Formats: sequence, C-alpha cells, structure tokens
Amino acid sequence: MKELSQRKFFVKREFRITESKLYYNYSKFGNSTEVDIPFENIEGSKTSHRVSHNIILAVSAVFYLIAVAVYYSYSNGGNGERFAWLFWGVIATVVLGSYFLTRDSFWRIRLSNNSQIYLHKNIPNLSVTTKFIEEIIDARNTYLIEQYSFVDKNLDYDKQLNNLRWLRSIDVINKEEFEIKYAQLRNSINPNQSGIGYSN
Repeated sequence: MKELSQRKFFVKREFRITESKLYYNYSKFGNSTEVDIPFENIEGSKTSHRVSHNIILAVSAVFYLIAVAVYYSYSNGGNGERFAWLFWGVIATVVLGSYFLTRDSFWRIRLSNNSQIYLHKNIPNLSVTTKFIEEIIDARNTYLIEQYSFVDKNLDYDKQLNNLRWLRSIDVINKEEFEIKYAQLRNSINPNQSGIGYSN
C-alpha cells in the first residue's frame, strides 16, 4: 500500500493507493473531506497546473504606488510624515512576499465526473510526487486490465467491445493491445450473440 502526505500552511492532502481505489483526504483549518476514488473514475495522466493569487499582486502594486506618491509628495515639500513612504513600501513588500509564498505548482489528474485532484509538485519534492503519480496510474491500469480486458465467450459481445474501447480511450491499453484483444473477441464470439455482461 503506497501513501503520500502533503502539507502546506493550513492545508493537508493525503493519498493512499489501494487494490481498486485511490483514497484522498483534503483538510483545511480542521475541516476534512475524505473520498474513495474508484480506479474506473481516474481518466488521464497528469497535467501541469499553477495557482497564482493575482489579486494579492495587484494589492501589492497599489501599495507600492502609494509609497512612491507619498515619497514624491514629501520630496516636493508636501505635508506628511517623513517616513510615511517607507511604511507603505514595507506593507507592499510584505504583501508581495505573501504572493510568492502562496503560489503553487500542482500536478492535476482528471476524473470522469468532470472534476480533478491536485498534488503539489514539490512536496516533498518533484521526484517523489511524480513517482507516486506513476504508481497511481500503474495500479489503475493493472486493476482495470484484470477487470475489463478479458474475453469471455459467455458474455455479451458488444459490452466486451465497449469495455475494450473504453480502456483504449483512457490509455490503459495501447492501440496494438486493443487490436489483439479485439481479434480475440471476434474469434471467440459471434457479434450477433447476446448475453449478460458489464460495461463501464
């Protein structure tokens, strides 16, 4: 059983790979959400995603402009405290620092219900996170192949073909593997045969 725990500030993400599911726990400020994600619902490989709080950057820019305006006014004989510009400059710098601290780089994994899960790229580090995602995909592929890629002459032809097409569409099997399984299916079952089966 493989696990990954990621914590940043008040947010914690926990992942655990089981035989048929991915356990995911997201907690923030003591509130926790737990969900078991069946491997059938994990559709794609990872894609890169960056989160930036541009409003914080904009607020920092406003404070810098205020600092410049106050300094310019004081330098030209205007009223005001001598170091008021420095006060606004410090505030602007603190806000700018918070912008960089809250920027996040994620790996995003797409799910079948039009949602995603996110894993920090660099917590604990890029190598560990990337390897863990590869383990998720490997576990998913192994499970789905065992459950849906077999050919059984006693089951419905169309449903088995749909299973194979589904496995191909989410890259569990490649084109060559699909063609091999498809040939086995055609050779084993009459396409007009009806039966009982399961299709995802």
